[in-house]
Amino acid sequence: MISEVKTITEKPSVDIGKAIICFQYVERIKSELIIAAKLLDRLGELNGDELAGASKIYSFFLEALEAEINIAYNVLGMKEFETAGAKVKEAADKAHFSQYEEAVRLISEAISHVASSGQWAMQTLKSNIFSF
Repeated sequence: MISEVKTITEKPSVDIGKAIICFQYVERIKSELIIAAKLLDRLGELNGDELAGASKIYSFFLEALEAEINIAYNVLGMKEFETAGAKVKEAADKAHFSQYEEAVRLISEAISHVASSGQWAMQTLKSNIFSF
């Protein structure tokens, strides 16, 4: 039995490529934001020099995360990433002043904004990939 092989002769749309890149950024950044929220929960358990050192490392982590979110925004131009980056920056400020609950709320909002951009990517991939 010979099966029919379909050859793709059309170049994939730009939307598919953008959706793949978006999906990759969304998944990575969501994971990092979840880690940021979990680390923030643990900061409240520390005191003294431990807290000072952990807070410094945490602020470096959030700076790196904000930079990665900004890269995603620059690559994709999606407003949700810009908003998420602003939320992470604000969360870093709150964490610096030991306002951990408020910082967790802001990280959660950042997760929501990033996830919203992922919905577009997933829908684009579903509608285009299954159409072949």
